Amino acid sequence: MNIIKKENIKKTIYREDMKIYPNNMIIELTNYCNHRCIFCANRKMARKRGYINKEFACRILKEAYSLGTSRVGFYATGEPLMCKELPIYIKEAKEIGYKYIYLTTNGALLTDDKMKEIVEAGLNSIKFSVNAGTNKTYNLIHGKDDFDSVIKNIIKFDKYRKKSNLNIKIYISFIKTKQNNDEYKLLIETLNEYVDAIVCNDVYNQGGNMYEINSHIILDDKYKPIKLPCNMIFNRFHITYDGYLNACCVDFDNYLAVADLKKVSLEEAWNCKEMRELRHRHIINDLSGTACYNCINNANEDVKPLVKEYATKHKNNLEEDIDIIRRRLNHFNEK
Repeated sequence: MNIIKKENIKKTIYREDMKIYPNNMIIELTNYCNHRCIFCANRKMARKRGYINKEFACRILKEAYSLGTSRVGFYATGEPLMCKELPIYIKEAKEIGYKYIYLTTNGALLTDDKMKEIVEAGLNSIKFSVNAGTNKTYNLIHGKDDFDSVIKNIIKFDKYRKKSNLNIKIYISFIKTKQNNDEYKLLIETLNEYVDAIVCNDVYNQGGNMYEINSHIILDDKYKPIKLPCNMIFNRFHITYDGYLNACCVDFDNYLAVADLKKVSLEEAWNCKEMRELRHRHIINDLSGTACYNCINNANEDVKPLVKEYATKHKNNLEEDIDIIRRRLNHFNEK
């Protein structure tokens, strides 16, 4: 398994003669999403919306596997169940030889047919993003009235795997905010018997893209600075739907895209000048001017893309972003 432990990164990663490639990969099938979560930057994304090219996705799956990658997740900045070809990609990964195939979803679009298709294709685990314990709060956080249907879908998935005697894991992720902090235990009571684990994390700024959470969303004194270097840029491939190798899974506008995989191989991209320099900057803690700086430091500084032609410029209007959250909370409180 080609995983570099954080304590060993500074000792090993910057030897030019070493060829160490990630054991894990995330492929963004789409950046479309059917929800508008209050803490998520998807709704602010300036990048063009679309779906991954099938031939490109299959090529990357093969290239990564040849480099030693054995785990692949189909998700990133969008909702994977919006991609009709999802079962095809899962099956392709399984046939290539991937040992662990997983996805994260809000679960609202999980029909009976879709559930059977992704399971039969070879899925190993599914994680549902459920960020409330009641319908009302779910509507506030997710921006959609899908709480009851998502809960039913999770229970349905559990019944299906047990009936079919399938070794598929079901997980829940819960992002804790001021608004849902009291509902985590309620969600556990609702779903604990149907899932393998419920993981709770404090809300954070999503790669430096959601500084406005500090105004009304983040729990008081709960933001914990990320320790450098970030593991992501050493231990995981991040493939965008539009064909780039990205250093991060929550870079919504390709400010951390380092190579165009339509022009170079995955191996060449991983070892390109921009990626090596970013890894080095993480090691020496010199990230000013990059999206990484805002993420690590919970800051709102102006940043530049690593490669200008790969990125889509987004506006940084903090007052407007805070106002959007404020109006949503006011609407919620008026109900």
